[in-house]
Amino acid sequence: MLKLRPLPHLLLLGSLLLPTLAVADDTHDLLRQLQQAHGAAALQRHGALVAQGKEEVDGLSGRWEQTVDLRNGYYASHARNSVFSGADGFDAQGRWHQDITGLTHPYDSDEAVTVATSENWLRRFGFLSAKSDAVNYRRLPDAEDKGRRYARLEATPTGGRAVTLWIDPATHRLDHASWQSSFFTIVQKYSDYRSVDGVQLPFRIAIGGLTASGSEANTGTDIVDRYQWLDTPPTTALQRPANKVSDVTMANGASQATLPMHLEGGFLLVDVSINGKGPLPFILDTGGHAILTADAAKKLGFATQGQGASAGSGPGTMSTAYTHVDHLGMGDADIRDLPFLVMPYPYAMCERGEGREPIAGILGLEIFQRFAVTFDYDRRQLVLQPYDHGQAPAARQGNVLPLRFTDDMPLTEAEIDGHRGVFGIDTGNSGLTLMFPQWAGRMGITGRYENGAPVPTGGVGGEFTAHFAHTQSMKLGSDKLDNVVAMLTRADAGATGNPSEAGNIGQDVLSRYNVHFDYRRQHMVLMPRAEPATRHYAMAGFSASKPQDQPDRYVVSWIMPGGPAAQAGLKEDDAITAINGKAAKSMGLGEARKARMEQPEGTPLKLTLSDGRVVEMKLRDVAPK
Repeated sequence: MLKLRPLPHLLLLGSLLLPTLAVADDTHDLLRQLQQAHGAAALQRHGALVAQGKEEVDGLSGRWEQTVDLRNGYYASHARNSVFSGADGFDAQGRWHQDITGLTHPYDSDEAVTVATSENWLRRFGFLSAKSDAVNYRRLPDAEDKGRRYARLEATPTGGRAVTLWIDPATHRLDHASWQSSFFTIVQKYSDYRSVDGVQLPFRIAIGGLTASGSEANTGTDIVDRYQWLDTPPTTALQRPANKVSDVTMANGASQATLPMHLEGGFLLVDVSINGKGPLPFILDTGGHAILTADAAKKLGFATQGQGASAGSGPGTMSTAYTHVDHLGMGDADIRDLPFLVMPYPYAMCERGEGREPIAGILGLEIFQRFAVTFDYDRRQLVLQPYDHGQAPAARQGNVLPLRFTDDMPLTEAEIDGHRGVFGIDTGNSGLTLMFPQWAGRMGITGRYENGAPVPTGGVGGEFTAHFAHTQSMKLGSDKLDNVVAMLTRADAGATGNPSEAGNIGQDVLSRYNVHFDYRRQHMVLMPRAEPATRHYAMAGFSASKPQDQPDRYVVSWIMPGGPAAQAGLKEDDAITAINGKAAKSMGLGEARKARMEQPEGTPLKLTLSDGRVVEMKLRDVAPK
């Protein structure tokens, strides 16, 4: 599976936590000390708080402002630097996020609502409130973090996620707080305390996240210049940004843009132009963002700013930087002034064979926020209908599934083996349906899949080994699907080991339909294809990649024990120079992948090796049924 999914603005401070022996339950005393040290009595005189200063994130710095209603936790936070602006908030309608390309969508999944409840409580200094009946406190054992010892309280607001408060025993002030959010442990660090009208407030706040494997994502810090107390927040300060598309132009007044798309070994590619240069192939990914590969950015002459790290599929991270694109052309649609991430995707992921342009990057959320998008697999066309431009996109008929968001990937409910769960809908997943081990364990179905066939997979965060087997059943909306294989991932596999979700559905299932995404209506529509797509899962049982310094070969990196390749005598480090008679130098990763897997049972495969040997085999479905 190719998964190129960045998660910008998940910031990090995590460290090794060393719990010690339990202490007596003195919860009330510790909470009282915390409240007195912060000046809780003085806080009760105020209804709102405004903080102004700067935000430092990914090596970029710019102005930042946050307004918080201390009575209910409603807030709005805005930041702008030399490359992008963004905003976050919570109001009567719930949690919202403004992406760096300027448009807004909700965070409204069950996970997002639970996490937002606790984050709002923390943002309004709920631990200083005299009303503690809506919060369950529990004394935790003292612990060490980075060589310092802390007293700890666990606070769980009603309807929220447990938050651990790490309290400095010398000052009795809050040093940092930690909580679980999706597949990250979030850590928020407070320092440079000063008295503001009798309340001790932090003038430096750093927030970040740590994956289950210990990988760190981007780090950032809010540095406060000034706090201001108010009786009530200004009405305009908490308003959501206008969510109107104003940066799209349609050629000749067109009501929609239609452009070719095609699946290349599972990778869904569309050709676009960047500042008039192209066509350039991009992956269109519901789980992604606007990204240029480092090679493409260099070739196009883009300078970059900032430096961060992004987590995605796999246990690790990948470095990030930013640039700015004046014009993104997609058929008759032109999108102006877009920030792009720049990421160093490896040569083997992007190379498409001699004479063909390598994959130049990814397009994601910013497209689906601006257009209702239809993937017409029958005609191999992508149809874009712009929002806020002429007549609004009409609703489509078919199997309609509601979409919700924890972050930026759309989520919907599906059912595997009779068990319902929340699955990501991910057009950037070029492989099998993913099943996350935490959900599988809760449903009691882990054994069937963990004993399935092994296969290496991964993406942004590197490779890991997963196991796959045929599902007993799968249901998506009102449709029952036959012949689906699910891959059980690992708990430390980043976004593909997310404890708050059941799994991830990609091209294996989505390409069985023509699919329409309408983020304004928050739904997707599955429409029947002219001829039902038949899925096959026979494979050779090996992996290989093309070295950048040897583009005339694929070097074998993994052999499945007992699979067709192993039985035919293929070995690790063998160099493949031709596949079914076609020179390896003319075949990209997607085409080579298609030749060795997801074929009908008994499909022949002939490999020519650099030492003159010819290895022949017949593909076999090795997934347990």
